[in-house]
Amino acid sequence: MATKNPGKNRLSQNKAPIHVKRKRMRARLITDDPNLQNVRTVTVRVGDEVEVLRGDFGNPNSIKSDSKGKRLGQSRGRAGLKSKVNRVDTSSGKIFVDGLTITTADGKEEALPIHPSNLVVTALYEGDPVRIKQLIERGGGQL
Repeated sequence: MATKNPGKNRLSQNKAPIHVKRKRMRARLITDDPNLQNVRTVTVRVGDEVEVLRGDFGNPNSIKSDSKGKRLGQSRGRAGLKSKVNRVDTSSGKIFVDGLTITTADGKEEALPIHPSNLVVTALYEGDPVRIKQLIERGGGQL
């Protein structure tokens, strides 16, 4: 029987092998393809087109032109950003999206990591036909 102890669950997630962590990096799939209507989530890959739903890049606060920052009432980036996945970091469980950057204290632009639960996949990367075939079979669609 699995444990109910939260500390043990967190420890097992952090100590999981990298191939298990990779499979846990899943996000909701929203598509108009009738073959994929029954597929709820997909493992996020580089090249997938995603939309940021939560966090500063998902919901803007009031817009003030003279200041930026969450504490000042404005989001750090654009609301509902739609872009492609640039990099997937399996060890930390974060995803890096094109166009999501934050300014560091010394003025450099740095990519902002996002958890996959805050994303929605809107278009799949078409370069892997085996992945598409497996998703269609999983959804019960026709090839």
